[in-house]
Amino acid sequence: MALAVRQPGTDRSQSVQQAITREGLSYELSNKTEEQKALAITELASKGESFVVNHLDHIVAELRRSYSPDVKEAVCKSIMAAGASAAPFYQDLVNLINDQDPQVRYWGCLAIGSIGSTAIGSKDRIRLLLQDPSEAVRFGACSALGGLEAEDCVEDLRQTLNDASPEVQGAACLALAKVGAAGAAFAPAVAQKLADPRSRLNALKALGLMGLAGGKHCSDVVECLCDDDGETRTLAASIVGRMSEYVKDTPTALNRILDIVRDEDGRKRIAATLALGYMGRAAALHKELIQDGLFDDFEEEAENALTQGGCRRRLPPSCRKSKCAAAAALGSIAAEDQGFGWETAAGQVARLLDEDDWEVKTCALECLAALGRRAREHVDKVIGQMGDERYIVRAKAAFAVGKIGEAESISLSKLADLLEDNCPAVKSAAALGLAELGDDGAEYSHKVFNLLTDISADVRAAAVTALARMRDRGPHFATVIAQRLKAEGEEPKVRIAAMEALSALEERAMNFMDLIREQQRDEMPIVREAAQKCLQRLGQPGYRDALQDGEEE
Repeated sequence: MALAVRQPGTDRSQSVQQAITREGLSYELSNKTEEQKALAITELASKGESFVVNHLDHIVAELRRSYSPDVKEAVCKSIMAAGASAAPFYQDLVNLINDQDPQVRYWGCLAIGSIGSTAIGSKDRIRLLLQDPSEAVRFGACSALGGLEAEDCVEDLRQTLNDASPEVQGAACLALAKVGAAGAAFAPAVAQKLADPRSRLNALKALGLMGLAGGKHCSDVVECLCDDDGETRTLAASIVGRMSEYVKDTPTALNRILDIVRDEDGRKRIAATLALGYMGRAAALHKELIQDGLFDDFEEEAENALTQGGCRRRLPPSCRKSKCAAAAALGSIAAEDQGFGWETAAGQVARLLDEDDWEVKTCALECLAALGRRAREHVDKVIGQMGDERYIVRAKAAFAVGKIGEAESISLSKLADLLEDNCPAVKSAAALGLAELGDDGAEYSHKVFNLLTDISADVRAAAVTALARMRDRGPHFATVIAQRLKAEGEEPKVRIAAMEALSALEERAMNFMDLIREQQRDEMPIVREAAQKCLQRLGQPGYRDALQDGEEE
């Protein structure tokens, strides 16, 4: 496990992860027991794509010399963390789906599905696993076929909707949604799976992905806002938002949401409030009803048997507290509805900053940030939160000040002081907040510049973005921003931020085309994609395009 280095007096978020070297991993895999190998690989997988990709060859090589189911499972988890980056190794996984251990077959299916359509060659073998005696394997096979976007397996997946296991039925629902239009034709059958709690979550996800075909069942989705399970209610609210165009044109569905907002059960009120928020501008007419939730003291316990047992993460405050749900919903609507008539709502949300509950304050600050200049009368209260003992409150306040854009010189200095905060999240928010304040914020560009060498990749990425946004001064930082592309060992997120920044700087970025094209050779798909987008915005051919042109000449 990576070491968490804490400095005296820092926030909990301030941590530095120790990098794993290829030599270190090689030693672990050569000199440890099978159990220790599995643990080392699993811990590496938990660090995410950027950590895993550099070690994939070592990790996958273990499949060729280990008979341990634990090691095989750990390798699959690493493949899943790497996603599309693991495409060159998918053939090594094919043997896993024929393994004698059903748990290995299950993880093998999930790993292959995570690679995506480039692993389509394994489709026929996986299709056979839909008849496997193991419920887990059949579940994994459905997930894999969805990940492979195997359109010609639609009929097999439709038949799996009648599987003896509701969990497998749910996996088949989601797979049908992922294979495209051919699967969307079975939306009515998927909607029927909402009736069983064990298939409901995946059926909801599937309907949300099925476009018009899924939208026709929006009334069924709305009823899930009343589910006993918190995760299901929260998911249903987000799916309602995805179906907003259908919901607003279906009176029975919309009126049902409005009824649930007034329900005696606070859990249902929260879910319906969030649903209206996810609908965005389509629910703007109902913002006064949502505002009533700002005075609702209902709170659901954050911990239950599932969260305490590690089976499920605790829900965010907007899904547990009525005040937080109302603030979050108003913020979502305000982000899309840039009109007037928000004065009352802004004042009521700002009132929440007087509460002792830090979760309520963070949700209120997010809402005020979404309101932007419409919350300018309350900027002093926002500035007052920049000294809060909770790092997340300081970070949200810093970002909100930038969005509101009404800070005086004294508050600007306070905002700039947060660039030296102990918490990376606060420093990042302060940098981005200053960038939002135009010429006034640009006066502190030298302090933001210093963050380019911060130990936190998140802070470096924020500094790059902020410098590029500082209007007239932004172009002067093009060179130092471009240097992040060639800095040894620089994190992908920072390089992606640098390319996005350069694409916004236009003419100044033209001097760094070679550096940008070099990123198209990166191991990480997300980096290559960012490079391609950057070049397109700048009207330049990519590395592959230039190579093809040279061959034609």
